[in-house]
Amino acid sequence: MRLSDLLGTNSGLSQAQAKVNEELERQVAERIKKAKASGKAGDFEKFGKAYFDSPTKFAHDCIMWPEGEAPTFYQDEIWDSIPTLERVAVRGPHGLGKSCLCSISILWFGLTREALSLDWKLPVTASVGNQLKNYLWPEVKKWSRRIDWKKIGRPAFNSRNELLTLELHQTFGQAFCVAPEEPAKIEGAHADHLYFCYDEAKIIPTGIWDAAEGAFSGAGKDTGRYAFALAISTPGEPTGRFYEIHQQSKGMKAWTPRHVKVEDAIKAGRISAEWVELMKLQWGEKSALYQQKVLGNFASSDADSIIPLEWVEAAAHRFESRTLQAEA
Repeated sequence: MRLSDLLGTNSGLSQAQAKVNEELERQVAERIKKAKASGKAGDFEKFGKAYFDSPTKFAHDCIMWPEGEAPTFYQDEIWDSIPTLERVAVRGPHGLGKSCLCSISILWFGLTREALSLDWKLPVTASVGNQLKNYLWPEVKKWSRRIDWKKIGRPAFNSRNELLTLELHQTFGQAFCVAPEEPAKIEGAHADHLYFCYDEAKIIPTGIWDAAEGAFSGAGKDTGRYAFALAISTPGEPTGRFYEIHQQSKGMKAWTPRHVKVEDAIKAGRISAEWVELMKLQWGEKSALYQQKVLGNFASSDADSIIPLEWVEAAAHRFESRTLQAEA
């Protein structure tokens, strides 16, 4: 997946971008060659082995957290459930630290697989392309700047040819963003090690979920290939694939649902108890907004609403996505 493909450029520009990417691959390979000659590549390999199965250990040991900040207990539990449970779907209130969860898991997966020279891919998608461009990927870049690279055993990502606008480009694999209306780009993701990350998953189209399941087909103990997935969101209307997963509907048993409750987020210092009380007064305890954004529950829009809240959000996301495509 190239950045030019994601942005929908014409064939001429795609060919030019392909040449650029070939040169970037050559440069990265050259850096690895030099690192091996200096003995640093061995440290990178040791890092990969030490953190291969533990994103939580990676988050605690390799991230330089700002003073007064640390991973929450539920973030730790969710991170370490990824390589053991394989498909994890998390719902919870607004403000629980979703972007942090996704970003650090992306960095953990990409770096550990790259350190061991493994074939890997990491498609990242969301309810709308704008979520990827303006929110999630900037978080990935922010947390990459907080990595203790001495513990990784390699230099920090180069912003010119590694950690790009919507892609992490490495020698043995890459993480890349996929707009929700492009399921074919997820279906084409094949590698020995796959990790799918779904941000704001509540209104991701069914086609994206099904395309990813097709890519999962090669993973299993009998093939020696691996595939993981993390879907995370505040809940919406009681419809759609994300809702079906949390209901453990027929065919959804491969997924493990997790509900981070508002009490957990308050205990962890992520959400203010005062804000919860204010929203109870402002929205009403039984309102869809309070149930979804504060309690992390699926809820239908208020009975007196003319247009369901989910319809409004979906329309806004479609408008943002079309605007981004026009700009590209």
